[in-house]
Amino acid sequence: MQIRLATIFGVLLVVGGAALWLFARDTEFFWFRGGPLGAVLVVVGAIDIVSARRTDRRGL
Repeated sequence: MQIRLATIFGVLLVVGGAALWLFARDTEFFWFRGGPLGAVLVVVGAIDIVSARRTDRRGL
């Protein structure tokens, strides 16, 4: 069972984005707020996971 780097990166984006969205909503990173930045990271991570799964025919 081979886990691809793109899948791991996507999962890390989802986990990091969820943590930002849940715990750092009012924190500002430069000109970004934690809540919306976390939501964007979750969406980008989900798209990355789906695209990695679509190109990998053998699964995780």
